[in-house]
Amino acid sequence: QIEIAHRNSAIVKSAKEGHTIVEIAEIFSMNPRRIMSILKSARVKAKRPVHALESHLCQAIIQDLNTGLKQSDIARKYYVSRQYVSQIKIKYESLKKTDE
Repeated sequence: QIEIAHRNSAIVKSAKEGHTIVEIAEIFSMNPRRIMSILKSARVKAKRPVHALESHLCQAIIQDLNTGLKQSDIARKYYVSRQYVSQIKIKYESLKKTDE
């Protein structure tokens, strides 16, 4: 019990320091959904992933989109919404058009 409470307070502290849910999940080797649950019960909002196309997450999503993976599968893979994957796809395609 005490170890779990200590871990949960460390998770909350990480979120307050600006780490994203995915980053916190990697640090504590936990499922991001469990991290979200812990933060929700502590009434703490975690930082959302950076929407810049230069972020590692966006680059990985773009690479998966280019290989033909479905948006819903990509969303599950990275623990983001399908709409988020769609937004990245739209931004990426609009940037490609301006470069041509």
